[in-house]
Amino acid sequence: MSLVTSLRAVALPGLIIATIAGAPAALAQTPNPPPSSLPPASATAPVNPAEQQLLSRLATGATLEHYLDVLSDEFANLDADGDGKVTQRDVELHALMETIRIRLGAWTGVMRFDLDGDGFVTADEMRRAAAYDWRTSRALAARGKAPLGGTEETIDRMVTEVMALDTDKDGKVSLAEAGKFGEAIQRQNLAINGLAARTRQALTLETVSADELSRAAYEAAGEALFRKVDADNDGKISQQESTDARRKSAQAGANAGAAEAAQKRTRELAELAQKRQAAIDAERAVCAMPAPSGKARIVLLGAYETESLSGLTIGSQDAVVNAGRVNIEPGDEPLYVVIASYTPTIWQFGGAVERVERIVLTSWSTGRNSSDPKQGPVAGATGVGRDRVSFLSRSNCINYFYETPSSGALQAAGAIRAATGRAPDVIAGQYAVSTFSVPSGRIDTVREHRGQRPAVRQGSNSIVGPGNIIIQFGPSRASDDALRYWPGGVVEIDPKTVVATAPVAPYEVLPAQAGLAQLLANGGITQNKAGEYIVRSKMRFPPGLYGAHSVTFLVMKGAPYPDGDPGHSCVIVEETGESKGTGCRSR
Repeated sequence: MSLVTSLRAVALPGLIIATIAGAPAALAQTPNPPPSSLPPASATAPVNPAEQQLLSRLATGATLEHYLDVLSDEFANLDADGDGKVTQRDVELHALMETIRIRLGAWTGVMRFDLDGDGFVTADEMRRAAAYDWRTSRALAARGKAPLGGTEETIDRMVTEVMALDTDKDGKVSLAEAGKFGEAIQRQNLAINGLAARTRQALTLETVSADELSRAAYEAAGEALFRKVDADNDGKISQQESTDARRKSAQAGANAGAAEAAQKRTRELAELAQKRQAAIDAERAVCAMPAPSGKARIVLLGAYETESLSGLTIGSQDAVVNAGRVNIEPGDEPLYVVIASYTPTIWQFGGAVERVERIVLTSWSTGRNSSDPKQGPVAGATGVGRDRVSFLSRSNCINYFYETPSSGALQAAGAIRAATGRAPDVIAGQYAVSTFSVPSGRIDTVREHRGQRPAVRQGSNSIVGPGNIIIQFGPSRASDDALRYWPGGVVEIDPKTVVATAPVAPYEVLPAQAGLAQLLANGGITQNKAGEYIVRSKMRFPPGLYGAHSVTFLVMKGAPYPDGDPGHSCVIVEETGESKGTGCRSR
């Protein structure tokens, strides 16, 4: 048993293998099989490696629309430098990154045996670690049951395999020596299935022009393949069509009409590429952004959420809208600010707002705990004139992100570059923010400022936090939870000052636990010792009662069923004994 095989037995080299592979999960589910394992191609199936790659992405049951979406994602994965085309530069960049992953995987596989942390692995350390890892297997062997591994012979082979890396023969394996572990095997695997290999294959497509492959040309080749495999022209790939495409032998050799057929295919692919380019241009037009001036500094900000709730909603009483602040720092340079968040947010701009040339806002969530890429975002701004605020047309035009560097941040930056022709000058992001400072990209949070934690103001039945942040309710279990989820409290905003994607209005009932606390304070509900909320009169469910925010409501006899959306909460109606909602336990 080799060391890699042995490590698999103790669930360790999943780390190594995953690290070296480095492919997105969606693509890893449909890996390129080695050429030797591919069934013979058919007359309708690919006859070169690039088209084999296209076929490997064509799943049974796929429609053309779904297949083109898959190829669009695949093209973005192949386009290593994100310049909108696949070239030899992408092959080289993928190869470089794969070399780094091989080295990282080798270090992970060997240096985990460095028990004393001195940066070296000895044979004794390996034996001690192996004995620990295989303690259960050794116990089974001692009881006469077949061991899963960990015999002395197995451990000896492991030690020999790793210590063979000790090229200077000093009795220990250094970090530099460990970097060679499994290199040949991994390079062999990547030569077939790695991104560099897949990118090199894509560049052999007929649609490649001047050593460049555009997304339109890549999708055109895929569409041509789909239409050939879809023998009955019903717009979907059946199991039989998929099987035929992989098993029938390709027609070999030239024939009298080969040249004419090749010319026809070239014309068809060119026409398809033009159609795909038109579709891509239309897609980009939907996500168009105003052009920044030559002097403007482009700032990209990302967050999952903010630490405060907005006292206003946008478009619907069932939407959860947060509030965040953007402080514009003094300076002369005009600023082009793009903010991408997951949660719908009203951003309050302050400071040197005269510097703001343009604000572009988006949110991934489109309300009611959901995201519909065909809908526009839910967002708003205050402090800047309407003529300087823009909203993207679709929620998926720019991905939200909350870490830099990260794939999400790079994709968001790429979307800005594609829309404006320029990359952001500053990128900053965090999961939960209170205030962004621009253009420095500094991020402030309430949680980080221990001295500014909200405090109870006695006699006013309210909780006040920093910066005009206020919750109008008294102490309760729900209010404690509200401040845990939103330590900045609820921000009161004048609706007349808001520029938003839809009409704004004060909440009838605040979202989630803030709304529960509000209802408790005004007598709209009560709470029993089990933490369930008792409804005795007309009320509205607080929006956003999804996931960890979900609770149980008991609607008592004589009380009308509440308005609004209970989310994932359980609602039990006394009058009928009916239980409604996904949060109710099955009996």
